[in-house]
Amino acid sequence: MFDFTGKTVLITGAAGALGSTLSARFSEAGANTVTAARTGSDQLAAKLNGPALGVRLDVTNESDWTDAIAQTEARFGPLDILINNAAYLRVGTVESIPLDEFHRVFDTNVTGALLGIRAAAPSMRKAGGGSIVNINSVAGLAAAPELVAYSSSKWALRGLMRAAAKGLARDNIRVNAVHPGIIETPLAYHPDGTPIVPVDDFAVPRNATPDEIANFILFTASDQAGFATGTEIIADGGFTLGALT
Repeated sequence: MFDFTGKTVLITGAAGALGSTLSARFSEAGANTVTAARTGSDQLAAKLNGPALGVRLDVTNESDWTDAIAQTEARFGPLDILINNAAYLRVGTVESIPLDEFHRVFDTNVTGALLGIRAAAPSMRKAGGGSIVNINSVAGLAAAPELVAYSSSKWALRGLMRAAAKGLARDNIRVNAVHPGIIETPLAYHPDGTPIVPVDDFAVPRNATPDEIANFILFTASDQAGFATGTEIIADGGFTLGALT
């Protein structure tokens, strides 16, 4: 369905459920796949069938980004695709969220994406252009009072995406976003196993699989979406329509 032969992709948060799925899917589609995570990136890269490189990356650390891009270029040449997938979620309302946790959510979800775009852009210029996909959320489209830090960060990420898309357009670098609904990953549940956001009353009454969401992300990253920049693709099973009852 997708062909990324000859393209080099770097995926942040690669050790998570969605990140590992994306790593496998890009590799299967022929990409040179760079798995980036704070831990476990080498082991994940070793499991992929195609050319792969694991890099240690804390997305909030600018020097980590410099090293990750340098390692990528040394192994595969300039970067073609960046998937800003790393995210941090902390449950809490306006009154209950610890301030340090609010900052941590923003550092990962917004500053991490900013540093990624900043580090990737010069490499993509060498390649003649590129595609950046920020993984957003339905929490960036609707009110989520018990996820005040996460929701606020995802709304901020929308502004970053649009500003970057406009700023990098003449460099042939596209910047887009995919807004998944609730994905079947550990992030969807409280520590006691109950859903953070129950979906039984929504149009599609289940969580998405990581592979379903990966389809949207691969399309957005691909040349098939070459006329799209500054665009938000919603893959939420009708979540933003609201509950049916």
